[in-house]
Amino acid sequence: MKIAIASEGQTLESPVAERFGRCPFFLIVEEEGTLLEAVSNDATKASHGAGGMAVQTIAAHGVSALIAPRLGPNATMALKASGIRAFESSGQTCKEALEDFKKGSLKEIPLN
Repeated sequence: MKIAIASEGQTLESPVAERFGRCPFFLIVEEEGTLLEAVSNDATKASHGAGGMAVQTIAAHGVSALIAPRLGPNATMALKASGIRAFESSGQTCKEALEDFKKGSLKEIPLN
């Protein structure tokens, strides 16, 4: 399973970003913990609709789940339409968030 993590940087040691739609990077990882790629988030430049654009970016990489601090309404609708589940994390490194995801201890963000 591929997972996207909203990240401040390009490594698993980077903090989870404080904002989803305008985070600098998405880390695309395998559930086992392998970093596949760090993807620059072009939605940071958008004047509006960043959440939906960000979802398009991660969906194009075939992810099944997202780890992010919180989601706006546009991102929530786009994730639901894409079939991508979302999980809440903040104040952690991406590596710590991924470990908590694997343990099942991250709260799932409802997409309704």
